[in-house]
Amino acid sequence: MYLQWLIETQQRKFVALDSGCNGVIFIQMQKSEEDPSPVEIVQHMMNWAYTTKKHMSRFILRVLPVEIVCYASEEEIEKAIKPLFEKYFPEESSSPKKFAVLYDARANTGIDRMKIINAVAKSVPKPHKVDLSNPDKSIIVQIAKTNCMVGVVEKYKELSKFNLRQLTSQQ
Repeated sequence: MYLQWLIETQQRKFVALDSGCNGVIFIQMQKSEEDPSPVEIVQHMMNWAYTTKKHMSRFILRVLPVEIVCYASEEEIEKAIKPLFEKYFPEESSSPKKFAVLYDARANTGIDRMKIINAVAKSVPKPHKVDLSNPDKSIIVQIAKTNCMVGVVEKYKELSKFNLRQLTSQQ
């Protein structure tokens, strides 16, 4: 019976994981090379919701893509985000990007907010600059218990901080 469950789980594209935090659900994506990334899926979902103003779900409030998951410590986060930043913020860039670091913590009071924000901001290579009011890319850092999740998205503020209810409400 366990073997059958394991095989079925491995064949599914999306698997729900227990976050340990009330009201927070993680959906793990089994990704192959030709599949879109979590960021591409969520970015498309938010753009669609913004343009059509159609509700997708009764229970989902916000959807955030996660590309890196690590232990929630300053040192581990700095190590884990290096490949992510090489992808989104190359050192040899002809057009430097403006970015903002957005931090949120749930069920964790032992981590200093500003230490994490500063560590993430300092990890972005030099030609790119911090711009909190009008960033090209937003680095979302979410802490849940002892896990840190990081994703890089575009148009975060323009798309109502990826809040589906605000995006789809008729204004």
